[in-house]
Amino acid sequence: MKENIKPATGRLGVLVVGVGGAVATTMITGTLAARKGLAKAIGSITQMAAMRMQDGKEKLIKDIVPLADLNDIVFGGWDIFPDNAYEAAMYAEVLKEKDLNLVKDELQAIKPMPAAFDHNFAKRLNGTHIKKAATRWEMTEQLREDIRNFKAANNCERIAVLWAASTEIYIPLSKEHESLAALEQAMKENNTEVISPSMCYAY
Repeated sequence: MKENIKPATGRLGVLVVGVGGAVATTMITGTLAARKGLAKAIGSITQMAAMRMQDGKEKLIKDIVPLADLNDIVFGGWDIFPDNAYEAAMYAEVLKEKDLNLVKDELQAIKPMPAAFDHNFAKRLNGTHIKKAATRWEMTEQLREDIRNFKAANNCERIAVLWAASTEIYIPLSKEHESLAALEQAMKENNTEVISPSMCYAY
């Protein structure tokens, strides 16, 4: 059966949870540098890898699969600290300053939105740039509003949300996770024992 996949048109918003972290800022810097022709997209399957066609010839995946062009990507996201992506990348010390300076203006323009955060789920972190919400449901609604606002402000056709934040503590599976209705009810009742901030992003 042949699948009809629509072309990736318009701008793609990529919102990263933990946008000020070492993983996120390295990924964003690499993408920005690659699209300016300053670096190769090493490690990117979509940009560098090839696939064998029926005739035996190989073609780059990006030339076969309808993916967004690097120039159509707009980065944003949430973080528990207010530093812009350039400041955060400098602090992370994964990349050298000379490499960051090649895309400094673009990185400085990426300023995180306050994050959904609960210290009880990441006890080694003390976030200062966090959302204030009476319930997990309210926290989720604030995130949804962030996504809508970012999409409109940046004229994006689509939004993808990536997780690059610290790992939360383990929560055993419970009845609140067994259906969408049960999950929503637990959020509205603010059952913080079984509903973590990461679940709010996933919702």
